[in-house]
Amino acid sequence: MTNSLQIGSRRAGDDSAVLSLQGEVDVANSEQVKNAALSLLASGVKRLVVDLSRTEYIDSAGLGILVGLLKRASESGFTLLMAGAQPRVARVFEITGLNRVFVMCADVTSALQGVAS
Repeated sequence: MTNSLQIGSRRAGDDSAVLSLQGEVDVANSEQVKNAALSLLASGVKRLVVDLSRTEYIDSAGLGILVGLLKRASESGFTLLMAGAQPRVARVFEITGLNRVFVMCADVTSALQGVAS
């Protein structure tokens, strides 16, 4: 049984946006995360910050979506940053080595300023 995921988004200036994920990101809802991110990118966003500060859990499907977005970022010229990962989620990034692949920022403000933690 999975907890629900709430996905929020907001623009942060002319070319930046924040995608907020609250709850659990898993196989049941990872496609929703992808669609929300792609919608923001289609609107002309050049810097996308994924706010993980209220994300309680992420599984391999969720990580796969983020890796796919990172690949798209490198091909399309936008910047993808992770922000505010709580210890449990940060640990998943560490175990998988993805903390060395993604730009991990302490919080959304730092991410919008381009400051990695």
